[in-house]
Parts: sequence; structure tokens; C-alpha cells
Amino acid sequence: MSKRIRQKLGRYHFRRRLRGKVLLSKVTSFSCYQQNHQEKTCTTARKFIRNNNIQSPCVITVLKISGSEDKFFLSNNGLFSYKYAVENHKLFSPEIAPLAS
Repeated sequence: MSKRIRQKLGRYHFRRRLRGKVLLSKVTSFSCYQQNHQEKTCTTARKFIRNNNIQSPCVITVLKISGSEDKFFLSNNGLFSYKYAVENHKLFSPEIAPLAS
């Protein structure tokens, strides 16, 4: 693959991710803390959703004990990593579009 084609693909993916971030910035977001090292951040997010009766769509940020953070996107179909939701925002746009307008 030539350098020119790689550059065009890189710009395309950058614009696609940017559109995804803009779209996901319109939904509500929540934050929670990981209580212990034994459970994964996904489990912490699922417990937070269940305990607080959170409805989709929303973005959940889990702050780890180490200081870093993991983001998740809750849709009608389930819980997805934020990065996956940003890169594949067209899959989730039908449920986010009413909130964005």
C-alpha cells in the first residue's frame, strides 16, 4: 500500500472517530469508582448500572484504583467499550439521534 493511500485512510478514520466522539458527547454520562482490584472495570460498570437503574443510551466512566479510567457505552443492545462505540457510531446513531436534536 502506498504512502498516499495510507494517508487518505488515516484521515478518513480520524474523521470517522471525530464524528463518533461528537455524537457520543450528546448522551448523558455517569462516573463511578472501582472498589477493589478483584473485579474488572466492566463488572463495576454493570453493577453501577444495575444499582442506579440507569437507562440507555449513556456513557459510563469507571475510575480505577490506579488512577486511570475506562469508558463504556450503554446502548439498548448492551454494554460496549467507548472506543468500539466511537469507531462504529453508525450502529448506535438511531438511538442517539433523538437525543442529539
